[in-house]
Amino acid sequence: MSFPHTPNATMSCVPGERFHPYLPDPEFFLMFSSPKKPPEYPAWEIALKILFYVLAILLDIVGNSLVIIIMFVNQRMRTTTNVLILNLAVSDFMVGISCMWIHVGAQISPEWPFGHFMCKFSTFIQVTLVTSSVLTLTVISVERFIAIVYPFRPHWSACTTGLIIAMTWLVSVTTASPHLFVRHLAEIRWSDRHEIWCAEDWPEYFKDSQCQTWKPGRIIFYSIEGIVMYFLPVVVMIVAYSVISYRLLVRKPPGTLIGSTHSAQAKAKRKVIKMLVIVLVAFVVCWTPQQILLLWDVYRPMYEELDPNVKVIKYVALYIAYLNSALNPILYSGFNENFRKGFLEGFNKCNLLKNRNRVGTATLPHEEAGRKAEDRSPNPDKAY
Repeated sequence: MSFPHTPNATMSCVPGERFHPYLPDPEFFLMFSSPKKPPEYPAWEIALKILFYVLAILLDIVGNSLVIIIMFVNQRMRTTTNVLILNLAVSDFMVGISCMWIHVGAQISPEWPFGHFMCKFSTFIQVTLVTSSVLTLTVISVERFIAIVYPFRPHWSACTTGLIIAMTWLVSVTTASPHLFVRHLAEIRWSDRHEIWCAEDWPEYFKDSQCQTWKPGRIIFYSIEGIVMYFLPVVVMIVAYSVISYRLLVRKPPGTLIGSTHSAQAKAKRKVIKMLVIVLVAFVVCWTPQQILLLWDVYRPMYEELDPNVKVIKYVALYIAYLNSALNPILYSGFNENFRKGFLEGFNKCNLLKNRNRVGTATLPHEEAGRKAEDRSPNPDKAY
């Protein structure tokens, strides 16, 4: 496994030719002490990092678990938009169980503590999940755009929605897959320490006859990942919601509707769009700093030593990005009445099932009739 290096000034450098670094015998470094000591973190810093991540992980897992459970329990919430939100909740839930603890563990340990597999898997799953999230949000904006701007077009079927969700995951996994090949565990055995870190090993080529080198594959990959798979979808979402807002606030929909019915439906649409826009804004605010830092990292000079303050900024940026997954369930319940009702109905059903199992009583006829009447009652939010 290679480690930071620079070309030898005496070598012949042909532009476009692959640069193969000289790798000394692994036993060579055992003759020397490490030029730098392993990082040491004060107890208060470790405690704070663990505390903040424990809170974020708990909020993430509990909140998104509730969203997933409520969607399955409450059939009336299984609209196209809500099924896409369910897909977003699955992505957020997976961030809590597969990304956050790896980040904090790597930040409080002097060496990479999770071995070869997690070195490859951690970045792969992070990129998969953020790509899935941004694509799902983009699909939601397109679905809402079609439903509101072109109301007479047929809505997406359950089969179409399922196929689109499957495609978002396929594209996300494909986008992240290079990380499985370029990330490796690097190590050096010094006489006084065993240095281990998780690094990327992209093919390196000579850029000019002065032996300047670059990694075009790395630049192309991160440019596609950042610009095409993040910033471009964000622009699409901003345009879609701008047109939707104009349609709802300025233009009147075609057709003749009873005043109260039209008012109720328009109000329901505005509520849902408000929630989706807030979810989008939160996502952009939380993830944009991380995406900018990734692009900056790609285009800055290779092997340039990072300032300690930059490392702190990168840590905070990734934490805020992960925190977005814990915030989404709060936004769903805080800005959408249907989700609040869904949470309450889900808890009520769970309590009812619990009481049935405990007491063994059947539902009373008037209770069943009341539920059927409620299901037949018009719900302007249901279609949105």
